[in-house]
This record gives sequence, C-alpha cells and structure tokens, in this order.
Amino acid sequence: MTKKPQRPRRARREEQRDLRRVVRRREGLARALPGGARDAPIDLVSSAEVENRARDTPCVQCGGALEIKGDRAESTPRGVLRELAMVCRLCHAPRTLWFRVAPALPS
Repeated sequence: MTKKPQRPRRARREEQRDLRRVVRRREGLARALPGGARDAPIDLVSSAEVENRARDTPCVQCGGALEIKGDRAESTPRGVLRELAMVCRLCHAPRTLWFRVAPALPS
C-alpha cells in the first residue's frame, strides 16, 4: 500500500508550527541573556550609556536593528533599574531590555 502525498494545507500548517517553535525557543534564550529579564539586568555606570547599548543590541529573531518605543525607570537600593520597550525595524518583533545604572562609588 502506498502512502498518500501530504496535502498542501497540512504541509503549510506543520511548517508554521515549526517556525513558531523556533521563535519561542529564541525568545526563551534571549530572556536568559543579560538584560533579558528584570532579575538579570545589564549593569552600567552612566545613564548616558543605556540608549547606545540598547540600539547596539541586535534583534534575536532576524539580527535587525532595534528601535526604542518607550522606557520606564525605577529606583532600587542597588541603583536605577531601567526597562526599555523595543521593536525590531525589520521583523517587528517586540523586545524588552533591562539595565541597572549604578554609578561607581568613589574609592
């Protein structure tokens, strides 16, 4: 008995499911990187560095440039915690980066 050829719609749906799995996996890996989560921010000495570092960070999905859409700051005992909401200019994937600005203490 021969196997029936796969229908085009089924093949498309399986491909889309595979792509969604890849996207979820990449997003999970990006959250594990420094700056990917609130409890693992990127530590900086000056607030002037935050936007430059954020713009230099590539999109985890396509490698494109990220654009800053908004930011929020919160004072903590260890410094100012900044959350930057960003979106990729190419694939429009959202991304949130976390930074902690803690000036160096004088010695």
